[in-house]
Amino acid sequence: MNKLLNIILSLLMFTALPFYFIAQNSTNKVWFDGLSRTYFARDAFDSSELQDTLNSRNSSSGYNLVDLNTHVNPTKDIEIFAQLRVRNEFGGFFGSGTSIDVRQLRASGVINNKVKFSIGDIFLKQNRFTLHNNEDDLPISKIDIFRPYTDIVHYENFYTENRWRLQGLQTDFSFELDRFIRTLEFDFFITRPRGSSQLSSSSYSPDLLLAGGSMFSKISNKLFFESNYINLYEVPSTGTINISLRNPVYHAALIYNYKINDFHLKHKFQSGFSQRSWLHTDLGENNHDSTVHYSEGMFFELENELLKKDSSFKMVFGVRYVDPNFRSAGAQTRRIDFNENRINTIYPNYTNDYITRPVSMFDIVSDENIYNQDLSGTLMDFNPIYSNVNPYGTATPNRMGFFLETKLNSYKALEANLNSSFLNEVIGQGTKKKRNFLMLSADFKLKINELLNKEKEVSLSFLYRNELTSRDGDSISAVKLDSRFFSSSLNFELSKKFYLQLGVTQIRAKGNEFLSIRNNYGNIQNFSLVSFNREDFLYSTGISYKLKENIYANIQYNWWGSSFLNQSTTDFNYNRLLFIFSVKL
Repeated sequence: MNKLLNIILSLLMFTALPFYFIAQNSTNKVWFDGLSRTYFARDAFDSSELQDTLNSRNSSSGYNLVDLNTHVNPTKDIEIFAQLRVRNEFGGFFGSGTSIDVRQLRASGVINNKVKFSIGDIFLKQNRFTLHNNEDDLPISKIDIFRPYTDIVHYENFYTENRWRLQGLQTDFSFELDRFIRTLEFDFFITRPRGSSQLSSSSYSPDLLLAGGSMFSKISNKLFFESNYINLYEVPSTGTINISLRNPVYHAALIYNYKINDFHLKHKFQSGFSQRSWLHTDLGENNHDSTVHYSEGMFFELENELLKKDSSFKMVFGVRYVDPNFRSAGAQTRRIDFNENRINTIYPNYTNDYITRPVSMFDIVSDENIYNQDLSGTLMDFNPIYSNVNPYGTATPNRMGFFLETKLNSYKALEANLNSSFLNEVIGQGTKKKRNFLMLSADFKLKINELLNKEKEVSLSFLYRNELTSRDGDSISAVKLDSRFFSSSLNFELSKKFYLQLGVTQIRAKGNEFLSIRNNYGNIQNFSLVSFNREDFLYSTGISYKLKENIYANIQYNWWGSSFLNQSTTDFNYNRLLFIFSVKL
């Protein structure tokens, strides 16, 4: 075992040496950091269980890549940032299969020690109703053994702290006052999520712009005020299409903080409204503009937070109302669009009929290519198996009810979370009856070695989520869907920084639901009845070696697939051998 560890350590240090050399030889005006990753996967299926002679029984893929982040400081207040990616696919030699890209480029700084600015690639977030990149449908990142997968998905798609990565200009500045209010902070930005593109030989789509701003004011030591505005809109003159999107959203919040004994208490009331329409420009003799498909919607939320001073306990209780017509592209855009054009990277077609393989839990966990990075002006498709209570995050329209969240940190041994939502529709869809939604979620991480006062880590991670959807009615309109998600992993430190890992994840959904069929303007035209009796599974075992927190090597074997019980869809079952070596500085 010691000889094996010495060999692995030597290889890892040899691979990481160039990065350390670059970082240590930087100057005050030019310095470097970045990431290096080696990724190899071998996928296979059992031909005795899956009748598929059109696909290869097993296949291999992988790459080496280096993201070199260059920071140039021509002055102490200015920084030029560029991320250069060099990627080589396995099987490419002498430059074949190698690509070089500029992945990020940004200039930022401070003017006269007062005004901050950023130009280029920027990461933006306001709040959960105006601009917010919602979490994944499945919270698998909390499970240790699957974290290498989710780290890659989030890194490759620029999912950082619920921010959207956009290209544009951002500036912020603040004032300190001595009367009535203490401080005023402002933030403004304008970005272009999509440029004009050719649709046909004679038509071009217009530029899509996103602009907005925020104001935050400290009125007193206890009272705060916040306001946000955002607008996603198209510029008709940059294209040849005579109809263009407009989606402004307005938000205001009042926050009150105070202390009682060992607790911090915070009350936050926020509300706002949205407008969405399409501007129709008449290109003929009349040459006038008109608004079509116009809708308005509002929301409000009252949130109460109780936090212990040592952060060992936190509880949040609140009520929320989101109008059926509330539309906020920046907050309702999903990370995965489950439309018919979605294609998996791994075995996208299967069986001798060569049918499209449905997106499974394993694809959501591991496939960074199915994720979305573009804001959508209309509601995107979703799969109710994976998320039906709040498929568009907190800003999901046509929802009202209350929620409760608790968090517990017991010294170093236990971290636990318990979340619940009790919601129902504001109005019925397709019937006067309303859906009822119940979501219960619990997760914890227990460090058993801390309880036993042992040095080598032994930890258990556990997550459970249950979503229930129901609607009364006759045999045609009634809805009942039960989705249960379970995941757990065990980490056992065999030797210093050398871990054995075991993991299991399952999701089981049974029942029926109606999916909304919308037109190009996001309006409901019809409903599609879908029935589910499906189980997705992912079992994993592997070893991990950590030089440091951000430098690790991981080898694991996965068994994954889907079972469609009492349905015409064919089951599938696959295996994967995975190797990842990651260095992040």
